[in-house]
Amino acid sequence: MKYTFTDGTPYEGPTIKMPDGRILSGATYMPDSRRLIPMEKEDGGQRSRELHEAQNEEKPVQPSKARSKGRGKRAVVSKKSTKASNVV
Repeated sequence: MKYTFTDGTPYEGPTIKMPDGRILSGATYMPDSRRLIPMEKEDGGQRSRELHEAQNEEKPVQPSKARSKGRGKRAVVSKKSTKASNVV
């Protein structure tokens, strides 16, 4: 993989990945190691663009299910009577 320094100059050489995910120049961590940024791949850009355009198709709108089942918006729910459960 190709890398660049944070200022944009390309870097080719050994790299080290730190535990926190940073990629630094050099085979080992040294005080003069500099942070690197992976370069984006240039190949496959046209195909990626085609796939992205294909995903932008309109999705069908799901019909509203409001008030089709269950209680209405302001329905009153009454408590069960305790007298009804005592009758045998």
